[in-house]
Amino acid sequence: MSRDQVYGFLIFIISAVVAVGYVASYFAPLLGLPAWLHEWAVGAPVLLFVLLALVISAWIGGTMLTTPAPAPLEVEPPEAPEQKTSA
Repeated sequence: MSRDQVYGFLIFIISAVVAVGYVASYFAPLLGLPAWLHEWAVGAPVLLFVLLALVISAWIGGTMLTTPAPAPLEVEPPEAPEQKTSA
């Protein structure tokens, strides 16, 4: 197995364990687990997504603030039409 495959396997296993833990936390009252697990399973992702949206909007605003204005476009004067010479 290559190193990339080992990392992929570890990411897969960790994701599967977190997914099972999340589902168990979401249904904590039905499984006889403490009810605060359900509150955290619902509240934590909402908090993270709101913070993510705020960070992205702050990043866009900061980029707009620090980016210099584009140079104004200069209008070029029209060129004179070329005259045809008869031979």
